[in-house]
Amino acid sequence: MKSFIKCIHVDYESSRVEDFYDIQLDVKGCKNVDESFKKYVALETLDGENKYMAEGHGLQDACKGVSFEKFPPVLHLQLKRFEYDMQRDTMVKVKIECINDRYVFPDTMDLREYCSAPSNDPDEHIYVLHGVLVHSGDIDGGHYFALLKPQKDSKWFRFDDDRVTPVTLREVFEDNYGDDDHDDEIRCTSAKALKKFTNAYMLVYFQKNKLDEILAPIEEDEIPKHLNKSIKDNARALKDDVINTLLQQQRNPKKDIRLKKTGSQPNNTTSDKKCNIM
Repeated sequence: MKSFIKCIHVDYESSRVEDFYDIQLDVKGCKNVDESFKKYVALETLDGENKYMAEGHGLQDACKGVSFEKFPPVLHLQLKRFEYDMQRDTMVKVKIECINDRYVFPDTMDLREYCSAPSNDPDEHIYVLHGVLVHSGDIDGGHYFALLKPQKDSKWFRFDDDRVTPVTLREVFEDNYGDDDHDDEIRCTSAKALKKFTNAYMLVYFQKNKLDEILAPIEEDEIPKHLNKSIKDNARALKDDVINTLLQQQRNPKKDIRLKKTGSQPNNTTSDKKCNIM
């Protein structure tokens, strides 16, 4: 990313190129990601009492802005759902008009107009959504979960603590745009009532022409040793439970035998799944 200040009336420009980990996009005053990008790269004019001191040229009218020379294969967009409230001297969740502003993000987007470097590959600036990080609550707390699309043509899944469940496209997009009309829970405190609502705060896009590379199969030697051991231990425990259950079925064919689901469960509870008994 290139930050620059360019004088209007003299040939002088100051610039700095730096890497970025994510792009923080304004939600306030923007309806969607495209409007946020336009606001991000919009030029600011330095004139009047705010003129720029150009080396060798004195105070000059100038334009200040940023441009993107290249976007990474994995692009993280942080949505600024929170802003600092100067009057209350605290952080608040961004409220536009009423309570929860609607902000639309696309499944696929073209960032060509925001990149200063030309490209011969038409897919280099095409990005496909593969991750949505969601916050449900207010500035004082709440719950976080992730919606991920693990493969190019796969379904979306919700990763919520240790539970993984498939979700619909509506649950990925519409339910996380934010909207005043959505059902909001009211949380009352001694001082006031605060609304809790759910919306996306981080979007993860993959470069279309790098999808095969980004989503390449994970080899066993790439898995951290402790995680690999945990997976194998759980698989072994599940196998033992299945064998024991089948043996009990053979010994007691008229009984309803239940198979316990292995793996870590919240609050040390287990889920039961019935085995069909003929």
